[in-house]
Amino acid sequence: MVMAIATQSFQDRLMDGDMTLDVSPEVDPGNLVYHKLCSADDFEEGEGKPFTVEGTHIAVFRYEGEFNAVDNRCPHMGYPMSEGSVRDGVLICHWHHWEFDLKTGGCFITSGAGNDLKSFPVEVRDDGCLYVGLAPGEKEAARRRQIDRGKYILEQGLKDRSSLLIAKAITALKAAGATPQEMIQQGLFYGAYKSNEGWSSGVAILTLAANMWEDVGERDHNLFLVHGLTQISRRTSGGSRRQGFPLPKTSDEPDLATLKRWFRRLVDQRSSSAAQRILMTLYDRGYSPEEIADIVFTTATDFYFTGDGHALDFANKMFEALDYVDWEGANEILRPIVVDLVGRERHEETARWEDSVPVLEDIFTRLDGMWEANQENEAPLDISAFTQTLLGEEFEPIVAEIEDKLREGVKPTDICRAMTYAGAIRTARFHLKNEGDWHDVANIYSYAHALYRAFHLAPSAELLRGIFHGAVFMTYLRWLNMPAARLPREGQRLNETFASEDKMLDRLQEFADFQKVFEAEVLVSQYLEEGYDITKLRHTLAHIMLREDAELHMFQVLEVAFRHYDLSDDPKEKRMHLLAATRYITAQKVMKGILWSTENAERLQRGELLSERDDDN
Repeated sequence: MVMAIATQSFQDRLMDGDMTLDVSPEVDPGNLVYHKLCSADDFEEGEGKPFTVEGTHIAVFRYEGEFNAVDNRCPHMGYPMSEGSVRDGVLICHWHHWEFDLKTGGCFITSGAGNDLKSFPVEVRDDGCLYVGLAPGEKEAARRRQIDRGKYILEQGLKDRSSLLIAKAITALKAAGATPQEMIQQGLFYGAYKSNEGWSSGVAILTLAANMWEDVGERDHNLFLVHGLTQISRRTSGGSRRQGFPLPKTSDEPDLATLKRWFRRLVDQRSSSAAQRILMTLYDRGYSPEEIADIVFTTATDFYFTGDGHALDFANKMFEALDYVDWEGANEILRPIVVDLVGRERHEETARWEDSVPVLEDIFTRLDGMWEANQENEAPLDISAFTQTLLGEEFEPIVAEIEDKLREGVKPTDICRAMTYAGAIRTARFHLKNEGDWHDVANIYSYAHALYRAFHLAPSAELLRGIFHGAVFMTYLRWLNMPAARLPREGQRLNETFASEDKMLDRLQEFADFQKVFEAEVLVSQYLEEGYDITKLRHTLAHIMLREDAELHMFQVLEVAFRHYDLSDDPKEKRMHLLAATRYITAQKVMKGILWSTENAERLQRGELLSERDDDN
């Protein structure tokens, strides 16, 4: 049985500011079942001993001739309480010296009930043995306490911006049977409710965790969640956004077209609060996800490549996240995207796009006719050939050919796939001398994929503008491939032999450690050509990324590479996507703080002591 987190309850309590727990609810003594532990004479005065009774871990102490029993794991860092000592009736954990009332388990260090120890009744019977009383179903009750405590610790870790507390919470929740969806949902709601920055990298990474769960090995699942939640903690504050409400209901409700028109105008005027209210009204009135997505995507493309493409990209991630959690908490999760639409840079306002704006404005006067022709006709697209068109140097012939293809009936999604392929080539040919511009190639790569997804969710004439925006930006990135980085030749091999595919993947991790980028690319190319297990390669690339304190773009690049590898039947295209991901991930070296926090939390959950690490020498 999987124990579910009551997410709506969490949302209500978070919004009310109440995250207290009751770890020792009253139990009718008549319902207790007593279990024999050992002889009372086995205890010295002041001694504590650990016991496990029907899956419940208990620490029993003899103090001043009396026996007391409490949960054997310190709520702070999981240290066994049986290793602690008692002074003046106070049980002291020997790791960080947290103090508890031995009789009740109440914590003296913090006032939150989630930091109390569960206490259990103990009896010495006529046979001279100790018996501990457990309520029926105590094992299940203990698991519920673990889930409640995990949620509590997670909320504290997010508030304190502590990756270790976050990792502890995730590890405990997983051990208690919480599902990934439940943990991700709690993080999404917290990130949306507590953020004033828009759809931040943290909630985007959590969504990517949901999307890529099967692409990541079991050993890295906790780590993936901790990455996203840590980013959320760094981009939120202890306070919350002002609560918002939909428009009042009346007998003469504004229709969908009116709400869409108002939303676009308010975003254009950069009126964030008012635009958020329109989104909340759309959800409150029961409009479909497709109808809400159409309004958001249309507004995102009202402006030119807003926020280097992040506005549309984050809008897509928002809808993916909402679908993943079945639109629970949507009233809050929808709101941050308005900040991205309102606050990010609009490229028609920049000098860089000065030449392209008049050309695109002329094309956009023909959008309705273009869309009508596209829907009436049907034509195939040679994705590989059109990819080369998109990599051209001048934007005017490129956008003209895009218009022609759309009128012929080429699917917008096929053009988006070609744009994504072009983004992979831009990334794979990105020269390391252009070190400061990695984000640009990641942005167009991820944007093209988001546009592909948007056309599946809410296709429209207005959304066609996004294709033209992306095509122009692609030409502006051509200088990032000057000089173009070399690619592994087909059939190229490393000058070494490997006993197995696993040894090849071990070597790939070594190349990544030392940022041997080209060698890593050659190895991946060789691995693919030899037909080895693609799942193992995915897991390894994900592990290489997750063991670093990776930033959002690394996650985005890896997801796009995996998704479009699956979409393509062309071996050359599939290879290019994985080469792009390999280059992007191995070329960047960052700290490993999140990895260390997660590993420590997992060791604590297993009952190991951090003071006994064997890798510190």
